[in-house]
Amino acid sequence: MIQNDLLTPTRRRSVPPIALEHILRDVARRVPELHWATISSPNGVIQATYDPFQKEQPDRILAIASAVLSLGERAFHKLQHGRLTHLTLAGDAGVLVVRPVGEEYILAISIPPSVEVAAAVDALAQAARALRPQFHSEA
Repeated sequence: MIQNDLLTPTRRRSVPPIALEHILRDVARRVPELHWATISSPNGVIQATYDPFQKEQPDRILAIASAVLSLGERAFHKLQHGRLTHLTLAGDAGVLVVRPVGEEYILAISIPPSVEVAAAVDALAQAARALRPQFHSEA
């Protein structure tokens, strides 16, 4: 199930919901075991979610992804490890992968531990490339 809550951020063009849905469906195609996926803005606006099992609440997903990303970015800054490309948190029952897309968006997915993390990271990289051209600052 894809859900959209599109708000046009200041100085950014509105993105057609179909484009966001297509990006999340492509992630699901690349990672068939996917539990859920989300595209959100760093300020807390959920752009789209993909939750085929309807187990998670989008707000809960967003809160977790935002908190994890914020902590990771602060740690990378303190350690002087450069720009954060993605974060992976793995447990015995699941894996969370979070990827920033510039300063515009956060991609997050949940997968079972049996899925190869590199495949999930690659799927998010593809999604980030597809998402970047969708969001341009207006002149």
